[in-house]
Amino acid sequence: MRLLRVCRLAWRGPAFLVLTLAAWLPLYVLKPFLARRRYPTWRKVRSGIMRRWGRACLAVLGCRVTARGAPPAPPCLLVSNHISYIDILVLAAHSPARFVSKAEIADWPLAGTVCRTVDVIFVDRGRRRDVTRVGDQIAEALEAGDPVILFPEGTSTPGDAVATLKPSLLAPAAARKLPVHWSVLRYETPDDEDPAFLSVAWWGEMPMAPHAPELLKLRRIECELEFGAEPFRNADRKQLASLLRRRMTAAFRPMVSSEEAAASTSDRRFP
Repeated sequence: MRLLRVCRLAWRGPAFLVLTLAAWLPLYVLKPFLARRRYPTWRKVRSGIMRRWGRACLAVLGCRVTARGAPPAPPCLLVSNHISYIDILVLAAHSPARFVSKAEIADWPLAGTVCRTVDVIFVDRGRRRDVTRVGDQIAEALEAGDPVILFPEGTSTPGDAVATLKPSLLAPAAARKLPVHWSVLRYETPDDEDPAFLSVAWWGEMPMAPHAPELLKLRRIECELEFGAEPFRNADRKQLASLLRRRMTAAFRPMVSSEEAAASTSDRRFP
């Protein structure tokens, strides 16, 4: 059992890196020629490669996704709950879009370069002025015909509930009364593996290492992805956030109780 887990780590890590480089290189080469002159073509190429990259990486991870509902057609703003860094893979595989991500990722080796190439919108949530700037970028992306995916909880959770949605980044959609679509994610692992709220969810003060290597060792991950049937419109961003959270909560099936998640902070995954 332990040997099999080590073997999974030994081949999955390099395979994930190779797939990411194979997806990034053509985008990096093509972007200077397409992004400015033929943006619709660039959007189509970017989305196609991101979709294939997401699906290939999920296959490497042994992650099987059960999707319900249809992803919204672009241009659209899609909000989702946030549980793990592999949320990006799941959503990219089913609804490739421009993601809104925390600013510190821009400085990560390789990850920052890849994210800039696929036009990730970075936000420093600690600076109020930056939230305004990013709101303008989201509005520009939507007007250009891009789909945008946002995690408005502002952080990842153990999957115990849909956290309060921060309304600030919903302002562009609210001001223009644009439709905002929603989705919810949850994960499960086999009974003989660590529970998903610890092995897949990345939250609280969990360090990336050893979390990522342990995730790569999992035999299988089951993911449920549900897209909402109808979007919401509201000129008040706070009311919009409340409406979205209410509907997402109704559709979400918790992975763990809040009490069990809180008690687990003594686990080795936390410093």
